[in-house]
Amino acid sequence: MATVTGTIVWTEPVDDEVSASITQTWTDQAIKCYVTKADCANCSIPKGGYSFICQMNKVVPVLLKTLGKPEQKRLDKLMPYLSQY
Repeated sequence: MATVTGTIVWTEPVDDEVSASITQTWTDQAIKCYVTKADCANCSIPKGGYSFICQMNKVVPVLLKTLGKPEQKRLDKLMPYLSQY
């Protein structure tokens, strides 16, 4: 489904389609999902009442395949915040 806003067309992912924009780099959220082994029960996204469905369980395998594991320095930086999950 596409939504037109001014001159920008936003395309929503359909079923198993993953947005290419979230498979380009390791975001903090993607690293959190990687560290917790996609344990959705311990994630803030499903509990947040967002208007989108989390796709991290599909994004993390793509990131691992294309970029490899997240850099250790990023993991080290985020671990104090991730230890609560």
